[in-house]
Amino acid sequence: MFRVLYAWPLLLLTACAGAGDARLMLDPVGGLSAALQESSGLVALESGFISHNDSGHDAELFILDERGHTLQRMPVAAHNRDWEDIARHDNTLYIADTGNNGGKRRDLRVLALDLTPGKAPPEKPRVLPVRYREQHNFTPPAHQHNFDAEALTQVNDELWLLTKRWLDQYSAIYRVHPDGDSSPLTQWQRLNTQMLVTGADFDAGTQTLLLVGYSRSLFNRQAFVWLYPVKNNRVTEQAGRRFRLNETGQFEAITLGTDGHLYFTREGSAPRLFRSRQPLTTLISG
Repeated sequence: MFRVLYAWPLLLLTACAGAGDARLMLDPVGGLSAALQESSGLVALESGFISHNDSGHDAELFILDERGHTLQRMPVAAHNRDWEDIARHDNTLYIADTGNNGGKRRDLRVLALDLTPGKAPPEKPRVLPVRYREQHNFTPPAHQHNFDAEALTQVNDELWLLTKRWLDQYSAIYRVHPDGDSSPLTQWQRLNTQMLVTGADFDAGTQTLLLVGYSRSLFNRQAFVWLYPVKNNRVTEQAGRRFRLNETGQFEAITLGTDGHLYFTREGSAPRLFRSRQPLTTLISG
């Protein structure tokens, strides 16, 4: 009872957050399959997208066309403990099995799936272990810790994992060891995102980090996007721009499409694919 009452001020404050943000207008592109109602990651292909569900679903990737229709379901030989995002670098897909709402997991990992054109997918993905050097308590109350991570992206020559910090709505950046080294990850940078970060992408052409997330409010879950310039593989935080989406709900994934526009998925009973009206180049120059 006391815990619920203590949470009320936080919920009320986050409900009011974002009132002064610029608006990012989205248009619905199409509905996703009911089998993909918990779309938690999204990555663009030359023609279409790849997405996946999070915990409680099969370990499989959904190959989508430009409107979000499922073309193929590709099984992955690994357990889906809690897949939260997907990234791509050349012919390698990285799947973040790093969802950790309870803060108790000791088996966090990123799965690396090498997809060489003309060759069959490998029987099993490579495993890149994830351990946080700063985490010492593995029995916190649910949602009362800072070691959940739901955003993954390739930034130049580095693979970045970004946390969903429940206690302060910041996001910490960790650089994943690409060779599978099991040594703990050390926080690289921390951003004052003022939201729960749920997805990421990076545009190498403009050196821009894209983050999507939402407020903690249970009553009016507002969704936001941050666009941060990156220089020498560090975020220039003071130059970042935050936008509030014209749509509300649980937006869990973001990617930059081949047309230069931002694409999002929103999970729920009627999952959808959305597209920003303005391209990234316009948004960062405004």
